Amino acid sequence: MSGTHRSSRGTVTAPRRDARGPVGAGGAAATKASTGGHGAGLRLDIEGLRGIAVLTVLLYHLGAPVLSSGFAGVDIFFVISGFLITGLLIREAERTGRVSMLDFYARRARRLLPAASLVLVVTAVAGWWLLPGSTHVNLGRDTVASTLYVLNWELAARSVDYLAEDAAPSALQHYWSLSVEEQFYVVWPLLILLCLVLVRRFGLRLRPTLIVAIGGVGLASFAWSVHATATEPATAYFVTTTRVWELAVGAGLAIAANRLALASRAAVQVLAWLGVVGIVLGVTLFSGATPWPGYAAALPVLGTAALIAAGGAGHSTLPGRALSWRPLVWIGGISYATYLWHWPLIILSKEVFGKPGLLQAPVLAAASIGLAWLTGRLVERPVRFHPALVARPLRSLLVALVAMATTCAVGVAVALSVPSLASYDDISEPGARALVADPDGADWTVVSDPREAFTMSGRVVPDPSVATQDQPLVDECQVRGPIAELPPERCTFGDVDGDIEVAMMGDSKMVQWYPALDRLGELEGWRIRTLGKAGCVPSRTGKPEQKCDEYSNNVLDSFAEGDAPDRVIISVRGAYDDSGRGFAEAVEEMQDLGIDVVLLADNPGPPSGKRVYQCVDRNAEYQSCGFDAQRGYAESGLGIMQEAAEESGAPLVDLNEFICPESRPRCAPAIGGVLVYRQSSHLTQTYVYTMLPMLHRELARLGWTDEDPASITLDLP
Repeated sequence: MSGTHRSSRGTVTAPRRDARGPVGAGGAAATKASTGGHGAGLRLDIEGLRGIAVLTVLLYHLGAPVLSSGFAGVDIFFVISGFLITGLLIREAERTGRVSMLDFYARRARRLLPAASLVLVVTAVAGWWLLPGSTHVNLGRDTVASTLYVLNWELAARSVDYLAEDAAPSALQHYWSLSVEEQFYVVWPLLILLCLVLVRRFGLRLRPTLIVAIGGVGLASFAWSVHATATEPATAYFVTTTRVWELAVGAGLAIAANRLALASRAAVQVLAWLGVVGIVLGVTLFSGATPWPGYAAALPVLGTAALIAAGGAGHSTLPGRALSWRPLVWIGGISYATYLWHWPLIILSKEVFGKPGLLQAPVLAAASIGLAWLTGRLVERPVRFHPALVARPLRSLLVALVAMATTCAVGVAVALSVPSLASYDDISEPGARALVADPDGADWTVVSDPREAFTMSGRVVPDPSVATQDQPLVDECQVRGPIAELPPERCTFGDVDGDIEVAMMGDSKMVQWYPALDRLGELEGWRIRTLGKAGCVPSRTGKPEQKCDEYSNNVLDSFAEGDAPDRVIISVRGAYDDSGRGFAEAVEEMQDLGIDVVLLADNPGPPSGKRVYQCVDRNAEYQSCGFDAQRGYAESGLGIMQEAAEESGAPLVDLNEFICPESRPRCAPAIGGVLVYRQSSHLTQTYVYTMLPMLHRELARLGWTDEDPASITLDLP
């Protein structure tokens, strides 16, 4: 995804980069003044534009306050790549009447893989050494996905996984943009080949045919980008379908490049300055909270297209001369490798030294550029222009396959270095049961000194490196995003043939209790049905953008229409928008239908950004991994649940004494040899399972079972 050109001065390479996560490289860095073949000037302005794009991304990731939307640098690169690659393919098609796929992919492999493979291997090994073990599975997966150029789809899937809500940014996250470009490189030549077939069969002209084809693809992608960004912003940022239009803008410009010389000098001047304004506003006007790409991305995309068009019209402009400034052109020449190196350096440095400050940021920037220069001298150019590879395209592809296989093997090795996750119902550690003072008593109270049960060093289960995997196996049954339909009927657990149906309602804080309820359902003959929606409280008033209110209405309406369960158990993290006002009303509405409703108190959790499992993974002693209990309770959903219980009269089951004893000022990271937290404030399913006897007793007190509560022991069934 980056190109090159030869001149009397040698070779100018073309790189690639990104923003919220890094980007790619595309096409010949320096090309003719017109991709149509007219003119003889080298496009140093495009190389300078690459320099601007990579510096924008680099400074944005280092925290430059002015570049609040520096992630738009990736959009600049997409336009450049579409322009340069399409220009190369068109010139070949017009010159020879065909497009050699073998030569095209061999050139791409020699250009992209040497640096990309080197950075992948170095990052995977360094990440395995420096990053917490909990990140190693994703690091290994990302190494393989980056090698196969599908990382953007992996990140899109991960971005909407509520079970991965506080996962740290991947050290390879920037490879998503390379994946988008590589997928473009797979499809685009095939589209041009199809157009060539149509041209020959029907006697059409090539460029008009291409404009129609590429214009149609681009418009469809833009329409989808606007829609997806508005409805599914988490995935829209990464997926290829929302980005193709940006590459298509550059491609369309390449097709029309032979008409640019007709533009007047005055028109070119205006076009160049409009391009400057578009790019400046594009990288400063927005923020990380702006839905992207959608409409907003049109500003930097069209600005980039305007500057490229002005530079190809044959008239000198001040912006064009500025972009051709030698230092900027030099940066553009190593922009691909700079883009590859900068993000892993930032992530790994943050792990060792903390967030980059005023002194650390310049060092990281210099290191990124220095490594990029060395990579170009020692790896990229020697491989790219090796006579044996240039002369034999097939040999280039075979070497590329070997490099990719090696990189994938490294990724698999990193992922496999993580210990396997033991089944939660196959543990011997007591977990929450270690807090019970009198196991044989009628009432279970917490030991006088809970510190005796706290685990502050040594082995814990699950291993912190796999804590994020110790999660309920009902992910597909948790409704997420802008969906209002109820989960499928197969989302039933416990005793699926049981006579009593118990519905689990609430957000992901209810789903975390699945291990205990699933086993209780088997023991008591309950058919457990999941009716939760991530980020939503059962209420007639919720978050419209996530269709919380519509989802709740659908659930409550289905109950009223005869599909009501016998019992409902609810737990939520907190109020969302105005949902707190309607929570109690929703509970009362269910009670009026004859449903037995129980509220299960939300547990306290660490402050935002504190990953307890990673802290335990990093430290031999776990004292620093706990958190203030008072703050943990204040930030939980306990308050809204207490209010709903008071207003509706529904019983509130509060088991938090066995999670964070109120007699202690701090919540412990591990209790009874079991790690308590997996992500944010969510409990590991292993710890939840050790609380099964406590939950069983409390529900028995409420008449949900025929057993005498005192007869329920601490033994785990």
